[in-house]
Amino acid sequence: MSREPRHLVLPTAELRRSKCDRDVFAAKPRLPIMVVLDRVTQAYNIGAIFRLCDAMLAERLVITGAEVDLRKRNLGQAACGTQFWTPWSQEKTAMEAVVRAKADGYQIAAVELASNSVRPEAFTPNFPVCLVLGGEFDGVSQEVVDLADAVIEIPMRGMANSINVSTAAAIVLYGLSCRAEAAISTLRE
Repeated sequence: MSREPRHLVLPTAELRRSKCDRDVFAAKPRLPIMVVLDRVTQAYNIGAIFRLCDAMLAERLVITGAEVDLRKRNLGQAACGTQFWTPWSQEKTAMEAVVRAKADGYQIAAVELASNSVRPEAFTPNFPVCLVLGGEFDGVSQEVVDLADAVIEIPMRGMANSINVSTAAAIVLYGLSCRAEAAISTLRE
């Protein structure tokens, strides 16, 4: 007995057909979210976060503490080409990037385990938001946490006390992008 599937998976060709031209895409409005990487140095993680920033239409990715080579194999594999159209820049330190963002009116939110941190769903964003994610071993630097308006903690229920930075970015960035879209649509009404 053959029956129609309830949810039909779209083939890759169908997914790609719905995408706009890259020049049109470049002019598309982005969400008021800047992502700053504080000493994230592994090429694969940087590439994965490029891809996330593209998927969530983040305004900009700022990479600090690492010399970025867009042709690096692991970065390219994880980014899947998004490193060539996601707006990004490089700063010497996260502190410099955060001070500049704060002066430009961004709310600073660091993703880190801290004494005053809140869960992602308890965070109240005031857009534009500058989301700071830390390196694989040292996390977000204390000086940046000290400047943050909020610290977001992803609860760890297992034995490990951390998750990969790109996974943390996905969790928090998705929630922020949903809230930004809601805020923008409220302004339009």
